[in-house]
Amino acid sequence: MLDLRGAKTVVLGFGRSGRAAARLLAVLGARVVVSETRRAEDLPPGDYYALQERGVRFETGGHRQETLLAADLVVTSPGVPPEVWAQARKKGIPVWGELELAFRALRKPVPILAVTGTNGKTTTTAMISDILRLSGFKVFTGGNYGVPLSEYVLSGEPAERLVLEVSSFQLETVERFAPTVAAVLNLTPDHLERYSDLQEYARAKLRLLENLSGEGLGLIPHPDLPGAGGDLLWREFRGSQRILFFGRAPGLAVEVRQGEFVLRPGEKEETYSLSGFRLCGEHNRLNFAVAAFMARVSGAEPGAIRKALRSFVGFPHRLEYIGNFGGVYFVNDSKATNVDATLRALESLPAPIILLAGGQHKGASYRPLFQAVRSRVRILILMGASRFLMAEELAGATETHLVENLPEALALALRLARPGDTVLLSPAAASFDQFSSYEERGEVFRDLVLSYAPKVLAPEERPEVYH
Repeated sequence: MLDLRGAKTVVLGFGRSGRAAARLLAVLGARVVVSETRRAEDLPPGDYYALQERGVRFETGGHRQETLLAADLVVTSPGVPPEVWAQARKKGIPVWGELELAFRALRKPVPILAVTGTNGKTTTTAMISDILRLSGFKVFTGGNYGVPLSEYVLSGEPAERLVLEVSSFQLETVERFAPTVAAVLNLTPDHLERYSDLQEYARAKLRLLENLSGEGLGLIPHPDLPGAGGDLLWREFRGSQRILFFGRAPGLAVEVRQGEFVLRPGEKEETYSLSGFRLCGEHNRLNFAVAAFMARVSGAEPGAIRKALRSFVGFPHRLEYIGNFGGVYFVNDSKATNVDATLRALESLPAPIILLAGGQHKGASYRPLFQAVRSRVRILILMGASRFLMAEELAGATETHLVENLPEALALALRLARPGDTVLLSPAAASFDQFSSYEERGEVFRDLVLSYAPKVLAPEERPEVYH
């Protein structure tokens, strides 16, 4: 067990991971200061007062360098910019994230399956967990998705497998974190408001593969997958015995074919039909194959893979089919907060598409969308803070309209829609210009569609599953 008794520790940020880290540090006997930019009255009162009773001290209204520089250990939340803790690290003070802290505090070794990538992390993490549970394992699922790993440590409830989604922000501060099986699903430009370029972003992601434990395995895309960043990864890891590849090329550890995929977890290969898979999009079929391989090499049964393939239905806000009204389909892809995610959505859904896009700009160019918009989008409706920049970079691709917000965008889409169209919310931008989260944005879109589409468009019966 990690010994931090009496250590002077500072927790940067009091979001979900910061609260979990502060609780764990207090249990470990550390002296804890929580540093927050918000005022005390704006913090969650239950956690704030409960931690104060445990002796945790709070400094609110801004991060104070003198506090950080006097610490024995700094534990930072993923959303805190690196420049806040850069001086502490330069001084030689350890700077960990909550993930690193929790990993070091694990009471006993447990196989860890970890997933990162620009897109698809949450869905793939859930797929792995489903397959393992169907194989009879007791599974903890969390990390960047859902529950911080510190909460698992604090619970004292043993699991047989830990399945974690890991972000680039979390990976900036790992040192010993060592997954048993790890996958980098893809690498495309994202978070360029934080990283100087794709290479710096990629270096953060690839830290997941630095400390593979024991006989651990890493899984990355093969260069034959367009737009997945496999060419960059191939140069980095070609020839490594512990890094395997997934893609369409024959003989890979995970090979996706037309209507099926092949796993090669050892000397024998296993073939699984994709018949009955309920998620639309080639990327989802690929992610399921990756999830199946990771679960399989961690002890899952082939029968569990086949059962999960038929039963997994995905998540809200990720190519979520809302309904069909008057022959017009409505799909909520609010989770598409970057260009690559929107590109995948456009490639996955039937044309013609009325695309609702725009929000808070994240630094990447929208030009990679041009060809897909020109070939698949009948009408482009741009909204939010990034609408003018998007309109400039996508000028000439298709008929384009600019509106201020999501209700105006949907109202216009309802006026312009024709039977056979797909009205797709896939913003290619963050939500924070007008919403608190992509979830809120997606829920507003869903509510607007269900409130107004039946009144504007004649209802029509549709099959349950939308492809």
